Amino acid sequence: MLYSYLSSLLTVTAITNVGSSPIKAYHNPVIPGFHPDPSCILVKEWDDTFFCATSSFNAFPGVPIFASKDLINFKQIGNVITRPTQLPGLAHTESSRSGIWAPSIRFHNGTFWVITTMVYDHLPRNDTSRWDNIIFKTINPYTEWSDPIHFTFNGYDTSLYWGADRKSYVQGSHFWQVRPVIQGFEINLATGAMGPIKDLWTGTGGHAPEAPHLLFKDGFYYLIIAEGGTGLNHMVTIARSHSMWGPFEFNPANPVLTNANTSQYFQTVGHADLFEDTNNNWWSVALSTRSGPDHVYFPMGRETVLTPVTWKTGEWPIFTPVRELEQGPLPNVNQNIPSTGISVGTSSEYISFEPGSTLPDHFVHNRFPDPNAYVISPSGHPYTLRLTPSKLNLTALEGRLAATPQTFVGRRQQHVEFTLEATLRFEPKQDEEEAGLTVFLNQAQHFDISLVALSPQSAVRAGYTGEPLSGNNGLDRYIRLRTISVNSTDLGAKDKVSRPAIIPFPLGRQQNQVKLQIQAVNNTWYAFRYSTDDEFVTVGWGVSSEVSGGYTGTILGMFATGNGIQGKDHAYFSNFSYVGDLNVF
Repeated sequence: MLYSYLSSLLTVTAITNVGSSPIKAYHNPVIPGFHPDPSCILVKEWDDTFFCATSSFNAFPGVPIFASKDLINFKQIGNVITRPTQLPGLAHTESSRSGIWAPSIRFHNGTFWVITTMVYDHLPRNDTSRWDNIIFKTINPYTEWSDPIHFTFNGYDTSLYWGADRKSYVQGSHFWQVRPVIQGFEINLATGAMGPIKDLWTGTGGHAPEAPHLLFKDGFYYLIIAEGGTGLNHMVTIARSHSMWGPFEFNPANPVLTNANTSQYFQTVGHADLFEDTNNNWWSVALSTRSGPDHVYFPMGRETVLTPVTWKTGEWPIFTPVRELEQGPLPNVNQNIPSTGISVGTSSEYISFEPGSTLPDHFVHNRFPDPNAYVISPSGHPYTLRLTPSKLNLTALEGRLAATPQTFVGRRQQHVEFTLEATLRFEPKQDEEEAGLTVFLNQAQHFDISLVALSPQSAVRAGYTGEPLSGNNGLDRYIRLRTISVNSTDLGAKDKVSRPAIIPFPLGRQQNQVKLQIQAVNNTWYAFRYSTDDEFVTVGWGVSSEVSGGYTGTILGMFATGNGIQGKDHAYFSNFSYVGDLNVF
């Protein structure tokens, strides 16, 4: 089901005040697109600013950091992992479920801290080298973060807490088949040295207790966790104790937050964090998917939602159920964030690649890029992004590995309906050399529309059934849509669900230039089009279910590849634009 935001918003009005904050309407998600496992804090010392971090898995730069003054208007102000030297292992991960899981952001004594886990998902769950737990810090979140401090906790979803004794503590979880319990221990943040590990709470009996955060309020230590796994049974539960080591008494009202077993559009709600605003109102962020209970069409993956929490003195917190349209005692609207980045969820973005500019902070690659493969406004080609085709294509090795960098960069899809366009100038002279636009979920799930050079034999393998063309050096150029999915065969040329296609590229005055377009026409279908004049021609279609699932979400971007051979011919992209429909969510 889709929702018209503007018409629904008119039915919600301010009704009361909580503290000095009027009740105001807003809609979820507040950080849309592939932004799961959120963690947020209020830092009064930084002009009453909220800071949030989310998971990034194999995306680089990694661990995006967001800032907001009003909990609605967020800007991405940077990333924690910006240098390959910080985490060299990210270059060698296998599968889209590897990489950075569940960062927790905290502020203590003038320093920002992010604790997270680098996961090598191909290794056995009980293999200690599967889990690389790490801590980053900075005194200014608008600048670079430190190299990591490593510590040897054989689990994930770690979170930091500082006790009244001024010591630092970590809470973390384990893969449920290995040890389904939340644990805690003291840690030296300078060295990573750990104290004895102690069991804290096994949860309420739900599958996979994980994602712990510890808070102290009114004489109690509150331990908030997730249970049920990160699918349709996801939920938030909570327990408390007079000692941070337990024993913990569970809330009789558990789960305190879930959309399991409902018909709600927002599903998989869980992995929550709790924080206060400047007026002592409590809030929670959590992950959720816009899928409905059918859980089929959700290409943006797990996103960040916000919900109000009522927490009276000495009582249990009461969470408002997550809905697409909510209301709460929001801070006054304030978009004064000192960052040049665009606001998260902005309906339109245009990038001209002007001379002297750099790629925006919210643009990402799949693992570490070859920096030489990306040049903005090179000599003779101002206002373009020059890509050098990589040897590996977007599928790379078995849809899991990438021994060498892939030439690909893009931004997250943040709207159910959108139009993405870019102009491409490309003169491929090698068989299978191509460049284009992609809807990329992971290496085994992506839709690619491109301008490609093919020999007659390669064209047949790619699904071309027309008459042979006469081209340069035995090569001809085609517009090709490949749909790589569990339902596709012949390297994406055939698909049981989506509609890939290949057509000859029209020759003419601008035979080396083409405008490419991807349009999400609804929550189910992507249309792939090209134009050499003012009219777009539809090449084929992709079904969003084929780029849904797993831990990540779709990235819309530009790519160039030699499909097994190192490319020599540069691809020049210009006029990159993204326009999303704010009225459909």
